[in-house]
Amino acid sequence: MKISTTQIFERSIDQMSNQRTRVAEIQAQLASGKQIVQPSDDAEQAGIIQRLSSAFKRQEVYETTLDSVTTRLEVEESAVMSAENIMQRARELAVQGSNGTLTQGDRKILAHEVSSLRDELLALANSQDATGNYVFSGSMAQTPPFVESADGTVNYRGDDNRVQVAISEQRSMFMNRPGDEIFTSIVRSSSGQGSERISFFNVMDDFADALTTNDDQGLSRSLTEISGLTEGMATAIADVGTRMNTAQNQQDILSDNKLRYQALLSNAEDLDYAKAVTELSAEMLSMEAAQASFAKISQLSLFDYIR
Repeated sequence: MKISTTQIFERSIDQMSNQRTRVAEIQAQLASGKQIVQPSDDAEQAGIIQRLSSAFKRQEVYETTLDSVTTRLEVEESAVMSAENIMQRARELAVQGSNGTLTQGDRKILAHEVSSLRDELLALANSQDATGNYVFSGSMAQTPPFVESADGTVNYRGDDNRVQVAISEQRSMFMNRPGDEIFTSIVRSSSGQGSERISFFNVMDDFADALTTNDDQGLSRSLTEISGLTEGMATAIADVGTRMNTAQNQQDILSDNKLRYQALLSNAEDLDYAKAVTELSAEMLSMEAAQASFAKISQLSLFDYIR
């Protein structure tokens, strides 16, 4: 088979062009620090990088969600713990007020403190988070949960929905608890009158009234009811504590996942500089050798073979 001068020239030029292209590719990799500069360089590897990057970004989204949930739970925990401390004080006053040695004047003084505690509880029940949303309104975050009417009656205006948020691909959690489950009502039984449900704040109002009117029977009933509400508040503290632990544990899991995805993404995406520099040097030497050999071959003529 004869190889013409044209074929020699074309083959040499193609070889040097390919080498220059490879040198340019390695230089682009070194400049970007990435194995894949364009998806067309390696479609399969680019797909792996894209999937890993998407998975990493999802962990960041879940982490942001958990940060918001944790901040909101901290507001709820603070409000519930403060309310529980107030209820403990209210129970102390109920025990003190039930003492038969107190005069009506003494009990009226206690009634003033009870009314003040009731107002503090109402303020806590209408707590708002950093974004201005009401913590205890259920899903009606823009609506004050407990509204006091002109006659002093407090009504719950929120709903009973618990907002559920995704904290991973397979896991979700409730970020709230409706206010009427924390500042709960009680069932009051009356002789010959059956039973009725009394709201949290009505219990406090009735307690203050019993102190003011020197009602021994009413004070005995208030002691029982306030003790029950205090125990319910302790249960609410346990509930929010459980949700905060869930959020913290999931944050730890997400942190581990992010580190794992970062390592996988780095292996798939980041360039091995030492290897790339070595390969670049080899390609440049090869290209220089090809250019030198082409220069010599291009200068040969038939007379060189006759000699």
